[in-house]
Amino acid sequence: MDDVEIIAAFRARRAHYDTWLQANDVPFCTCPGCGFPTLQERCDFEICAVCNWEDDGQDDNSGSILDELQASGIRVSGPNGHLTLTENRINIGRKIEVHADLMQGEVDTDTGRVIQKIAFYRQRKSDIADRMTGDEHIHDHIWIEWKEVSKDLLMELMVPRETDSE
Repeated sequence: MDDVEIIAAFRARRAHYDTWLQANDVPFCTCPGCGFPTLQERCDFEICAVCNWEDDGQDDNSGSILDELQASGIRVSGPNGHLTLTENRINIGRKIEVHADLMQGEVDTDTGRVIQKIAFYRQRKSDIADRMTGDEHIHDHIWIEWKEVSKDLLMELMVPRETDSE
């Protein structure tokens, strides 16, 4: 997929989950970075369990100040470093594409099941964080375990691709 197709897939994924959350009165919000239902609230600097985007309030309706500044040749840093919302969407879209291809699958559209999977992996990360002392080096086993949980979650959000049977 090219960048335009990745952004279109993001928009479709987010719209799907938003529609389900609203129709079922579920108090979750979709992440503006990946479109998965990972946030308790918007604009509260919560970090997405799927794409690690820190929700600083940027979204489609507000336009990305970082995108505008970057287009002008100015680089600034926010809670997500120099990464713009658009860049994050493309980065996570490429990861989703790779994970889906690995298992010949697609993104799981069963929103209830997706929320349960996210909660399970969020708890796994919390358990790891409880074992951390703050003195760990980035290459220590516990950080490797943390990164693996993130990869596992992304893989769990994929399901086998439905095939048309004749």
